[in-house]
Amino acid sequence: MYNSIQDTLIIGKKVIYLPTCHSTNDIAAEIVHAGLFDEGTIVITDNQVKGRGQRGTEWVADPGQNLTFSVILKPGFLPVGDQFLLSQTVALGICAYAALYVNDAKVKWPNDVHVNGKKVSGVLIENSIQGSRIASSIIGIGVNINQAAFTNSYATSIGRETGRQFVLSEEFQKLLRCLDHSYADLKSRTLHDRIRKDYLTNLFGYNHAVRFKYQDRVLEGTVSHVTLQGKLVMKLLSESGMLEVGLKEIEWLKD
Repeated sequence: MYNSIQDTLIIGKKVIYLPTCHSTNDIAAEIVHAGLFDEGTIVITDNQVKGRGQRGTEWVADPGQNLTFSVILKPGFLPVGDQFLLSQTVALGICAYAALYVNDAKVKWPNDVHVNGKKVSGVLIENSIQGSRIASSIIGIGVNINQAAFTNSYATSIGRETGRQFVLSEEFQKLLRCLDHSYADLKSRTLHDRIRKDYLTNLFGYNHAVRFKYQDRVLEGTVSHVTLQGKLVMKLLSESGMLEVGLKEIEWLKD
């Protein structure tokens, strides 16, 4: 059972648990549409039948083995032009949680989290924009905790990497505390530059050569920086120059 958590500022004070559902983001969207939510409300399930990932992909997880949930936020303080800061904040919170157990936790642009070079977490953020502000944000999060086997050889879990079995309800609360701490930093506008810096230093490919495919070409480079709008800027090694890319324009290649 997933209980609410009282020692956070915002996230997790109300938890809605569904044994099974099609998508926690869809359920959260219905709650937002009805106006019946407090900021920080969580929708969590043990069995997400139609979980969605980035770029229209499907998030697949074994029932009862991992954490699959959505967080409802109201980041109206954040200008629409800075909405990528929310993505960075969430990624850093998950990365901080993973770092409790593994040394090599990295963010893979834009907001996946990898440990020991394999994907352990995915995030799908759906913002509702009103005028120049973000009226609400639904953040779907999947973190592999106890799952032992994967059809994708580049996926893993915290349990698989540590050789341990975890109590999901306990890990849920630890993860929420990490996310709440990151979100508190986001609400403190004086810390936005620090969030961007921390995100960059924790980013896969920063100060480290990586291979990727762009427009049917295989290139090698290092991450230079990320624009305020969330575009990735690569410094090319295989040929001189810089390359700025958006979502769906780049494919990371496995070592």
